Amino acid sequence: MLEIRLARPEDASIIARFRVMLFKEMGRLKDTEAEFAQISENYFEWAILVGREVAWIAEEFGDPVSVLSMTIEPMPPKPGRPRLIEAYMHNVYTLPSQRLRGFSKRLVITALEYAEKEEIARVRLFTSNDARQMYESLGFVPHTRYLERKL
Repeated sequence: MLEIRLARPEDASIIARFRVMLFKEMGRLKDTEAEFAQISENYFEWAILVGREVAWIAEEFGDPVSVLSMTIEPMPPKPGRPRLIEAYMHNVYTLPSQRLRGFSKRLVITALEYAEKEEIARVRLFTSNDARQMYESLGFVPHTRYLERKL
């Protein structure tokens, strides 16, 4: 039976482990796996504790099978919007053996319900081509408004 629960700071190692698997699958993690896992765990423990991140874990019979994280981004107020918060959804990962069972979609729906309840104005994400259709079916649309500078 699938259960989706809100992650706590002590779940940081689970989230970090799934993040390592995500980056390994993307081919972006080579020789620094242990170091990356540790700094990710440290980050998520701190960020969940202070409210900078909110995350969910999908468990089947008590075992984690999928995770999702969202960075909460308070923004400066705008006219007519004295409280403006945005979020960046990331770290959406399901174990390969558990894919195509709707776990990620259920996590995204859970995160969107949270965003609506918390009056988060916008949720952004980057996605793979494989998952694009799922996100679009949930109302995400392409956006090309952003510029980026890498240092």
